[in-house]
Amino acid sequence: MLNIIFDDPNAAYRYGMENFLTQIFSLEKKIPVQISDLTEENIPAANIIVKRFSAGESTICQPLFQQRTPHSLIIAVYDCRTVPFVTDLPLCITNIIFINRKSSLEHIRKRVISGWANHTTGIPDQLPRDCANCKQPELSAKEARVATLIHAGNDVGHIAKKLQIAEKSVSVHKRKIMAKFNLLSDSELLSCLKLIKNKIF
Repeated sequence: MLNIIFDDPNAAYRYGMENFLTQIFSLEKKIPVQISDLTEENIPAANIIVKRFSAGESTICQPLFQQRTPHSLIIAVYDCRTVPFVTDLPLCITNIIFINRKSSLEHIRKRVISGWANHTTGIPDQLPRDCANCKQPELSAKEARVATLIHAGNDVGHIAKKLQIAEKSVSVHKRKIMAKFNLLSDSELLSCLKLIKNKIF
């Protein structure tokens, strides 16, 4: 039995992905499939975890993933413009493939089959149990203050006045924050800041 778990029961992509993965594994590979929602209790039994990644989220610690088995595969569905860099991921995110929601079904099918084959036939990665060496990006004190004010809805001019620094300095801090999380637009930045609040600043 192949256990596939999804991170969000209401995700717009879920219905299509459920049917698609069932077709690949149940019909083509003749492996019975069980689909359920991601919980702390069922993640240790998951063979495949399907999670939607928003812009910047792939750089953020995912402590729940520490409980999964070494051979489990994460299918990361993203719809932002930039493909996350696997080398920039926190240590807890290993055995992962990224799939853009806008990709063709054939491309997604090839990625899933290849990812599954690689992670079931190879030597499983050792999942790290110590978060002290995690690669998660860190913001400086000034960047954290700027991020907090951006998250609160302030523009560059207001932030500059509030922090009593030049607007150019605020823009530099903003660009550094975006670079650390691999973000390309203000909308991606705002989306990311909602996710990282309470984790980074």
